[in-house]
Amino acid sequence: MAVVESLNIGAIKNYGKFSSAMHKSAIDSGFCDFNGIKGDKLSDTIHHGGKYKALFANAVSNYLAFSKFASKKLELGQMGENLSISGLDENSVCIGDIHRVGSTLLRVSEPRKPCAKLSKIIAEGMTKFIFENGLSGWYYEVLEPGQINCKDIIEVVKTDENQLSVMELNMLFFAPKQNLHLIPKLQTLNIRDEWKESINARIKGIYDNSYMYQL
Repeated sequence: MAVVESLNIGAIKNYGKFSSAMHKSAIDSGFCDFNGIKGDKLSDTIHHGGKYKALFANAVSNYLAFSKFASKKLELGQMGENLSISGLDENSVCIGDIHRVGSTLLRVSEPRKPCAKLSKIIAEGMTKFIFENGLSGWYYEVLEPGQINCKDIIEVVKTDENQLSVMELNMLFFAPKQNLHLIPKLQTLNIRDEWKESINARIKGIYDNSYMYQL
């Protein structure tokens, strides 16, 4: 059974050379419209938010690995997610899956590409760690707005027919030449063209990943 263990929103914080609302705090309940949870702030509206990145979810099970890598205990919401979810992870969630959370209907749209702020805020090297291990979490597109509560059960309404998991897409992105067998699934996947273009660029060795290491 999949459950929302923590529902989180964040405020923008200044870190000197940059700002971020990554570190989020738990709330009991929130209304989710097409742009995400009311009250949640974004400092970078170019790379976060919008139709296909309205909500960010992370697996509670990932926090053991995150805390071990960071050499400190990380609290739910600290990795930037709105939904800290138990019972689901990158291996069991597929791009295009439709989930009902509370009265909100959500579609899994894409993984989060790790950026340099993870290494600056959480721990040095965290960006690379997530890139290599695929523990990215996933974004949701909001199909039907509604209320989400902490401890809501997540209903898997539909599993996408392509059955390309978040982890498989992450591994295709990380090591495309070792995962070429996944390309047919990618080609028929309902996902932003940017992902297909990014993987094609990775195969050709011309992908610009400076955003992972430079602010």
